[in-house]
Amino acid sequence: MTQGPLTAEAWAPIPGNRNSESAGVGGPVLVQDQVLLEKPARFDRERIPERVVHARGAGAYGTFTATADVTKCTRAGFLSEVGEGTEVFQRFSTVVGDLGAPDAVRAPRGFALEFSTEEGDHDLVGNDFRRADEDFGKRLEAAVQALRG
Repeated sequence: MTQGPLTAEAWAPIPGNRNSESAGVGGPVLVQDQVLLEKPARFDRERIPERVVHARGAGAYGTFTATADVTKCTRAGFLSEVGEGTEVFQRFSTVVGDLGAPDAVRAPRGFALEFSTEEGDHDLVGNDFRRADEDFGKRLEAAVQALRG
């Protein structure tokens, strides 16, 4: 089977999907990069209930208390006062295990922290994907989609 040219959603040929259009070397990614916008849009629309990302996991509620002054590192108000408590929800999960998957599977895992503050909710999310190169963030959706099957 021969493979044709790489195409976008509207079947227009594109040179590749590993690069994105940016404002100069190391500059911000431009919103006019249609291929870059199509990839997360397709990823968001795809929903297979038995293969929901982070379907298996556990969480806990608690209180986060700042123990040191970190105002030189952040502008988040809930981190500005030492000793002030903030409600937090923490979740650990497997990234790609479906609803009936075993707990001991060797799949990428993820975590999320949600701080409920007077300024609103602050989320901190992470996954333990192995990083192949500096452009991995551009291909994260494709990596998760490949793992889901």
